Amino acid sequence: MKTRLAIVIIVSALGLSPGTLLAQTLSSVATPALTFSSSPRGNGMGGVEATIPSSDAAATIANPGQLGLFSLENFFNASTYLPKTELLPRMFTYPVDITHTMTVSALNAGINLTNLLSLPFSAGVGIGYSRTFVDWGEVFLTNSSSPQVIGSVAMNDTYENYSVGLGVEYIVRLGIGMNFKRIASRMPGITPAGGLAAFTATPSATDFGILLDLPLSTIVSKASGTSLSIVNGIDPFLDVAMSYVKSGVGDAVTYVDPSQGDPLPRTALVGLSLEGGISAQSGKSNWKMLSFALARQAEDILVIRHSDGTFEYKGGLGDLAIGDNVLVGRVTGNVLVRKGWQIGAGEFIYIRGGSVEGNGYDYSTSGYSVCLGGLVRLLEFASPEIAGTAWLAFIGDHIDLQYHSASYASPSSPWDGTTFEGLNFVFRGLPW
Repeated sequence: MKTRLAIVIIVSALGLSPGTLLAQTLSSVATPALTFSSSPRGNGMGGVEATIPSSDAAATIANPGQLGLFSLENFFNASTYLPKTELLPRMFTYPVDITHTMTVSALNAGINLTNLLSLPFSAGVGIGYSRTFVDWGEVFLTNSSSPQVIGSVAMNDTYENYSVGLGVEYIVRLGIGMNFKRIASRMPGITPAGGLAAFTATPSATDFGILLDLPLSTIVSKASGTSLSIVNGIDPFLDVAMSYVKSGVGDAVTYVDPSQGDPLPRTALVGLSLEGGISAQSGKSNWKMLSFALARQAEDILVIRHSDGTFEYKGGLGDLAIGDNVLVGRVTGNVLVRKGWQIGAGEFIYIRGGSVEGNGYDYSTSGYSVCLGGLVRLLEFASPEIAGTAWLAFIGDHIDLQYHSASYASPSSPWDGTTFEGLNFVFRGLPW
């Protein structure tokens, strides 16, 4: 029979081979796809989407604090994959035709409460929804004496996030948020009668996230009482962002026997990013003419699995050390370190790169984006006649349609060749 195939496929689908560090780590938790970076924009930068302030709707999956920042701009955004990502396309050595795919969709809306509540500072609230579906393929059971298929089970995981966020802006911008997860994990198992059956686990979990954005150039300008303008309204800018996320806090995952539950991949994350460049006024909006960003992000799965099958969770940041893993970027122990960079031209075209190291991962990333809103702002800045066109001015001030693409590369990792494509729609300054 091919009953053993189910386990082999699941382990292989995670980019593992039995005995590797990655296999040891992720096989110790249930629903490991919760640890996958899902934003095409962030994946081009090594998966640092939790740490870079973003307009990508899928960014709330990595850090619900992003939703708090969204809300400050009376914001609506929505994103989706085009149409799905094939995970680990060059991985298989088994004589089976099975693919593993992931699809992600997300939408968020936020409202700035400053005028409504007559606040002395800017504040907003937001809500969001996202859905991730991972299709692990189908497992077949054959007769012991022939290749006749006598049973099959489709393996998949579904993760739904219901998100809330709060944003505050007073010199600095702070976003705080929570994701409330509904999980449905369907995996194969052998029945007492020797047949193949599907077993479904439905745990719940929560994520908590913070994203702090410090506009250093604005702070220096206000503190000194002097303008930093270079020439003709062109200003330098320098922003620093810091992130903290604790995700996957929830129930044990039980498929059959409650006494044999497996832990969710509870994870601690800390990140730091820096973005600088020059900006100007285009229409009613501040427009980044040229920008460069760097980011580092460290993660530790807070699970200790004992030899008798029991488990416990590490407290705080676990083994994550902010000095070594985030500031220096050094890989230590089981801590995963993500690094990314980005160059932006006119908020129209972005080029990205990055790397993921540690905990059994080792691959580089690359990506790019093309954004309609940036093109319109470029035209407005270059031509006063275009800036006076009402419908183009409306698009430049309020609407953006973004295409994101990312890919992974590594000669030694099954993640090699994995690609992501997505569309993201943004509407800023909603009239509520």
